Amino acid sequence: MFRATCLVVFTSLTIAADTGQLSSQLIYNAQQAENPASLLWTASAQGNEIAQEQLHAYAESNNDAYWLEQLIGIGYAPAALTLSRIEDNPRISERLVRLAARGGVAQAQYEFALSRDDYSHRASWLTAAAEQGLFEAQTALADWYLLYQQPELAEPWLAITAEQDPQSAFQLAYFRWQQGDKAQAKALFSFAAEHDHEEAAGVLSVLNRYEQTSVADMASQLRSSLPQQWQSEQCRQKILPVALGLAEVVQADRIYRQFYQDRRLKSLAICMAPPQWLKKDALTCDANWRGQGRLGCDIRPLADVVAAQDISHFVVLAESGKANVNNGVMYLDVGDTYSVFVHELAHFVGFVDEYPLTAGLAREYCSRKTAPNLVFLGEITYAPLENIDKWQAIEFPVQLTPARTCRNIRQPSYKPSDRMTFLENHDAKYIPPLYLSIWQQRLNDPSVQRTVSMNLFQAFQRAKQSEQAAFWLDRVRQEQSAFLPLPKSTPDVVTEAESAP
Repeated sequence: MFRATCLVVFTSLTIAADTGQLSSQLIYNAQQAENPASLLWTASAQGNEIAQEQLHAYAESNNDAYWLEQLIGIGYAPAALTLSRIEDNPRISERLVRLAARGGVAQAQYEFALSRDDYSHRASWLTAAAEQGLFEAQTALADWYLLYQQPELAEPWLAITAEQDPQSAFQLAYFRWQQGDKAQAKALFSFAAEHDHEEAAGVLSVLNRYEQTSVADMASQLRSSLPQQWQSEQCRQKILPVALGLAEVVQADRIYRQFYQDRRLKSLAICMAPPQWLKKDALTCDANWRGQGRLGCDIRPLADVVAAQDISHFVVLAESGKANVNNGVMYLDVGDTYSVFVHELAHFVGFVDEYPLTAGLAREYCSRKTAPNLVFLGEITYAPLENIDKWQAIEFPVQLTPARTCRNIRQPSYKPSDRMTFLENHDAKYIPPLYLSIWQQRLNDPSVQRTVSMNLFQAFQRAKQSEQAAFWLDRVRQEQSAFLPLPKSTPDVVTEAESAP
């Protein structure tokens, strides 16, 4: 073996000497040789880039680690990436990728970037590869910036990749829509949809079926789209979704369609009107509404719509913020799925979360003991006993299972289900038949419901608009069929939505 190697090297040196060390002649001779590696190596060592590329290709096709190592030794960085593919030791392979990345190999820079979890390192290595025109690095860099909510940095890369990549076209389309270039946005959505991008096809469908409207025009438009049974007893809750942007109306439409396809909820006297797509700035909203760390809006502009169309509840879809229910209004952002909506929908009739509430919320809800899905361990027995009586009238026997709702204040609580329900984790999706029966009973009892009328009363009272506040308080009284004295301050009833741990 040693003698054979020496012979190869001697032959290559002799040929090089005979040709005046001309790299071009070495390359030519290599093309004629059965084993061209030694000839290409001599030219490579002289710095000939063509020879280095050809020797690299030969070593790669033959999985020849020796010649790859030789190329690495003279600083030919692509050989390091190739050698990393055939190296058995993961640590050595990682070092080889890093070496190739530092040597300017775009593919290695891309792969090395993906091994880094910290923001700046991944961004810098992806940028290095993207600037060399590596397509996958360009798309990955745009996604990285979007993940860290830096759309202004992502947009230039999306503009480069959108002509080839349906996902990039889809994402860029939203930017163009927000910038007011609706024609280009639709063209980008169309391109993505033509390349089997399902979400883009969904957006185009929504754009064909919905138009932005002002609050002033919304009431008249609603008349023709309300369900036929809107004024019947089949609609104990009359819900109107409103969306504040394109992504929001797409999500609202998805929730609307899924609601009417959801067999679990068919028995409930709940009706939902088609979503309304409000023009920009129709409502004032904030992800940290009134400093409470949750999504909220000033819904006073919707008062006339509520009065004209007898709406009992709203679902407001905004760009971002923590989902919650506040006296007849459900707030969702574009990331909240249909299962989150169903979870929140149960809060409209007073169901309480079955995951551990924060200490503050636990003190409020666990002391009130009004949740229809829980009982609490008292000094002598469970409370309220009437809950158990109601449960047993529907389903007997009832199996009480510890609930985690009040864990953070060490108050034992129990639920009438031995399975994880949608109130403990919305992804569980399981709604016990008993809960559905309780739900319908609550829908039939106006005294336990908090409608949007209460929310409007509070909003106008807070704004010191006493005439409007009095109107909505009177409406609350009518809805609940009970006299309610005008309070100095009526607290918000807020139910937070958090995924169960």
